[in-house]
Amino acid sequence: MKKYDLHIHSTFSDGYYSLEEIVDKLRYYGIEIFSITDHDNIDSIKAMSKIDTQGLTYIPGVEFSAHKDMYKMHILGYGIDGNNEELIKLCKNMKLRKNIRNLEVIKQLKDKFGIIISKEEVSELLKAEHFVGQTTIARLLVKNGIIPNVKYYFEKLFPFINPETIATTELDDVIKTIHNAGGYAILAHPITIEDEYNVKIENVFNLFINAGIDGVEVFNSKHSLTDVKRFFKLAKDNDLLISGGSDYHGNIMKPHVKLGKISKDDAEKQEHYEITIISKCIGKEINMIREKNEGENR
Repeated sequence: MKKYDLHIHSTFSDGYYSLEEIVDKLRYYGIEIFSITDHDNIDSIKAMSKIDTQGLTYIPGVEFSAHKDMYKMHILGYGIDGNNEELIKLCKNMKLRKNIRNLEVIKQLKDKFGIIISKEEVSELLKAEHFVGQTTIARLLVKNGIIPNVKYYFEKLFPFINPETIATTELDDVIKTIHNAGGYAILAHPITIEDEYNVKIENVFNLFINAGIDGVEVFNSKHSLTDVKRFFKLAKDNDLLISGGSDYHGNIMKPHVKLGKISKDDAEKQEHYEITIISKCIGKEINMIREKNEGENR
């Protein structure tokens, strides 16, 4: 099996490295199949068309913030059409929600910590063409010399900030949009749901089945060997696709997460499960090329 990493973040969201830098690193580490899954935006898909990926296999991707009942989760979308209007609309709506949420965060930074972000800087954040999230605000504070690093923001400031606006989309709508864009919807790092809500994913998995989920991210840098075996069984029992990725953000945001490291304890070296999302996406792409060629030859 070729080396892969299907969960990577770039500077189009809260990743530290540009697409060009990520592709260089993929080649260096011998990772041949990859996906850029930036948060709540698909800007990387268009940009990737200008990147030299010779010798690599690129799968268009995204990671949406979603909610269902009392739970929040992340849903990965693979093999999506970046020109799909419904998908573009969802991303625009997510950006609007994040902007409202960011204004609430900026106000609380001032009220609770005396940290002031100028009107000019706020205006630039609101007008930014690409993703603006908590990492963007944290980097601005680092740039202005207010805090030492991004980690400080998330450990010392953000836990005490409580914005009212929820910057997520209803789970069923996220999955429906991914499907309508020709893609597959995968539950990202299920261990985070278990840790945050003190539940076993098996006991709440009907939420995802009923919403039309296609697969589970069995391998992830947060998952131990025990987790991998359990999530693999969950996927198999429900006849779902299997995916895997590191959730790589770069050396600043998540220094412990390395590109291509898709488990906490090298579980992928012991459990060699077929990553079925890859075959699905590549197979779909091959069929599209074949249909295009057949149409041109008629």
